[in-house]
Amino acid sequence: MKGLFKWCGILIGVLVILIIAASVVVILVVDKEMIAGQMESVLHRHVTIDAIDIGLFSVVSGIEVAGVKISNYKTPEQLEALAGKPVADNDLFAGLKSLSLKLKVLPLLSGSVQVGEFVLREPVIHVVKYKNGTFNFSDLLKPEEEKAEKITGEPLSADDLPVSLVLGKIGLEQGMVTYLDKRANRTLQIYDLTFLAHSASIDPRQLEKKNEVKIKFETGIKPKERRKTGAVEYFDLGIAAKGSVKPFDVKTRLLDPEVALEVESPNGTLSGVKILKAIQSVKAIEQYTGKLSFLQDEVTWKEADMDVWYKAGNAKVSTGRIEGEDYSLDFSGTTNMDTKAIDLDLGMELGEEPTQALRASIEKKMKQELKGDVGKYVSSEQLTDMVMKRLTNEDGNVFLKYKVKGTTTSPKPTLVGPTVPPLQALLKEMGGDVADIATEAAKKEGQKAIDDATKQLGDDLRKKLKF
Repeated sequence: MKGLFKWCGILIGVLVILIIAASVVVILVVDKEMIAGQMESVLHRHVTIDAIDIGLFSVVSGIEVAGVKISNYKTPEQLEALAGKPVADNDLFAGLKSLSLKLKVLPLLSGSVQVGEFVLREPVIHVVKYKNGTFNFSDLLKPEEEKAEKITGEPLSADDLPVSLVLGKIGLEQGMVTYLDKRANRTLQIYDLTFLAHSASIDPRQLEKKNEVKIKFETGIKPKERRKTGAVEYFDLGIAAKGSVKPFDVKTRLLDPEVALEVESPNGTLSGVKILKAIQSVKAIEQYTGKLSFLQDEVTWKEADMDVWYKAGNAKVSTGRIEGEDYSLDFSGTTNMDTKAIDLDLGMELGEEPTQALRASIEKKMKQELKGDVGKYVSSEQLTDMVMKRLTNEDGNVFLKYKVKGTTTSPKPTLVGPTVPPLQALLKEMGGDVADIATEAAKKEGQKAIDDATKQLGDDLRKKLKF
């Protein structure tokens, strides 16, 4: 037993010496000028770093880098001229407040890469797509394109991984991304972006058990300008999601991610939504109301959530619900991300105010329809009551169910419930068709005139005969 303790002590001592030696090498070799220079040679961009924190045990505790700024593309001559100068704000390609890297050393000896933490904090990224179709990072892809010519083009397999991978936390926090498309003249802003992959374990030798990455995602997203084409004209969304990704298909062992997320949106605004615009013109209800005016051009909500599943271009949404100020919307269905084809089920419940507004709209329409003799004998209020009875649920609120086919840019909704009959059918339900009601009413009117005349004649005779 003493021998065992002795060898354990020696082993621990050797490891400590190795860690200290590695840390000393890092301290002597790594500084902010060296890191910035290496980045410039690889990225072909001007790079500045405010500070780099390297301690005696940095190999274990990690490295902290602060105040990194990276410019847009520069020629060697330009880089030489910019040496020692800051990156101009109007030339910023990317920057970040700080970066932390913590890599576990001992697992490397057994062929396992374990990253305790690799997090970019408050990164700022400006992406530009030029009119010729290239990006302000296209030059960074050229080496990969050259490599791509030498490979077969087969998708990545789990068997291509030389080691297993374990991640504690990797990603970015509180980032800002601006995307400018100069060809389409539009700008997309992604703000308060946090994207973290954590608790990940991928082992090609045990893919059935170890093939998952946990995800946490929070952001706000909005365009700078309104669009006249597409599924939505304008939006400003707050989004939070958590879930997991299975990077490899267990059967084929190929890279084919399967994503399952619980998504929440604590606030949001949508304007010019194609699906909602299509719902406004459903003929079954339009005969009574005209277009559904309660569906405003701009829709806001105070709470929304849904479950999302994605694999191989197909997305499935379930248990989706949006709570607005005066409406709620339940939804589920599928979307093909490549063809934009949709197959959705929607259920919309209106609050008290829009329900009453819809009733007023229906009654106004009924008054316009009930003309001539029919209008004398059929009440617009009666017809309105009959229509509302079919449109409302047990809570007295209008509830509409739709099936939506087509595409995201050209949706085709069909009202599947409630069933609203044509106006003629409602009149028949009240006691006959329009002609019958008018004829019967006319007969009653004529009989009443005869009865009134007879009564008047009797009164006159009584007066003359004085009895």
